[in-house]
Amino acid sequence: MPPLKMSSAALFAALQLSASLGLGLAHAQPACAPSPVYADPPMRSAPQAVWQKDFSRPIGGELSAELQKALGDALDKMLQHVPAASVAVAIPGEGMWSATRGLANKATSTPVTADQPFQVASTTKTFTAAVVLQLIGEGKLKPGDTIERWFPDAPNARLITIEQLLRHTSGLVSFNALPSFGTAYRSPAEAIALGTAQRPQFCPGTGWSYTNTGYAMLGLIVEKTEGMPLSDVLARRLLKPLSLAHTAMRQPGVALPVVAGHAGGRPVDAPDQYATPYAAGALASTASDLVLFWHALLAGKVLPDATVHRMFTDMPPMLGPYAGSNAFYGMGVQMYDVPDGPGLMLGHSGGIEGFTSIVAYVPADDVYIAVSFNERNVAAEAGLWALLRALRAYRVLR
Repeated sequence: MPPLKMSSAALFAALQLSASLGLGLAHAQPACAPSPVYADPPMRSAPQAVWQKDFSRPIGGELSAELQKALGDALDKMLQHVPAASVAVAIPGEGMWSATRGLANKATSTPVTADQPFQVASTTKTFTAAVVLQLIGEGKLKPGDTIERWFPDAPNARLITIEQLLRHTSGLVSFNALPSFGTAYRSPAEAIALGTAQRPQFCPGTGWSYTNTGYAMLGLIVEKTEGMPLSDVLARRLLKPLSLAHTAMRQPGVALPVVAGHAGGRPVDAPDQYATPYAAGALASTASDLVLFWHALLAGKVLPDATVHRMFTDMPPMLGPYAGSNAFYGMGVQMYDVPDGPGLMLGHSGGIEGFTSIVAYVPADDVYIAVSFNERNVAAEAGLWALLRALRAYRVLR
């Protein structure tokens, strides 16, 4: 069956990889300076016009019946290409619509339930970054703290900072890019050891390369700072205060009612593998919870406005397998710029065995959209674009 059609096909095919790999072992350097000079293509920041939006407007209530039908029709078309989808659309001041439809397991024809979570992969990183930035705001950590005190044996430990881990500018190799990574569960310490055993790709602060190793490190830093498991920290600081009742971190040996992932329409049996990404991508969630979190983040309910704005400043272009995707990376967040499609978007995407996901705010349309598929071979970005087209068509006709 052909993939979902989209006018920005090349871009979204590239974005499908977003937040799932971390390849490329280029430009290693023999010695590193404490004052790095960034040498990759120019950075970008979110335009000031974005911050003139009133993010405090609520998203409670329901969208109009006509718009819900248009969005539901778009979702039904997606289900011709994926076993199941969790989607949500929220318009500030108007309301929210969400739906989960399809098959939780195609082999057994088991339907999804209304609030059944999907693995949302690297959209987890924004949650991790938010907690780290909260700790920085409380004075428990500093963005310039080096990782030496937590990971003294890591390469360039005396130079790599917490902020560089947040921005993927540490130069550390991503553990999941290694042939030895495999599919069995690895503890955070084991995964980090895999990545730090490799020669760095570049000196800290001089380049950009996606690395799950760095985010696993951030997770352990949070645990050591707070004195409790990361899952408990996330629950106490984010999930419970924001009433994200259908979001949880995958842990080895702990069953969650997550839909089955698929690849080419065939179920993927990898429950313990989903726990390995840890702070880099182990969350299971629903599209509605992702939208609620991102609305709270941009509304200043998670972090001060100034901190949120800084998350979207000095963002290097995403390189390696993402080159040409028009995507830029900040502190646990992505900015996409797709002129022939959605336009500018603030969000994060993810991909893991059997799943793809994305959540984004689209300033031009003043809308939050989240999509999760339980099919690895279909980009969630295609679903976002389909829902956005349906919204735009509805507004033209209205």
